[in-house]
Amino acid sequence: MTEKQWVAGTVMAHNPEGKYVFLVKKENDKFSFPSTQILSEQTGLACILEELKKKLAIDIHSLNLFELTNAVVDGTNVPLFVFEIPDATIQLTDVLKSDLPLLSWEKSGVLIETLENWKISGVPQF
Repeated sequence: MTEKQWVAGTVMAHNPEGKYVFLVKKENDKFSFPSTQILSEQTGLACILEELKKKLAIDIHSLNLFELTNAVVDGTNVPLFVFEIPDATIQLTDVLKSDLPLLSWEKSGVLIETLENWKISGVPQF
């Protein structure tokens, strides 16, 4: 039996000050990226897009793929897709569905903290 594979993703957007913020998930006083298992009948990209559809109140077709890198989490390789909301006028409060208390928009300092918990190869240039 093969081990289940995971895929992760984050979304970059502009906050009201014009700075990039990133979609992260809070878990036990640490941050991680939204993630899901890769289904045998779908690609990793398709799986993370399906997961983001459940979390975002905007059309996922409005996202641009900004970066694809690899993370190692607990010894397991995890593809990490970074998407961007190119429309800087979108209000962050309108992007996430309201019933997701563990998800938040965080500045790059929190993202760097998240990256310290995940071993990232080829750290994206934000």
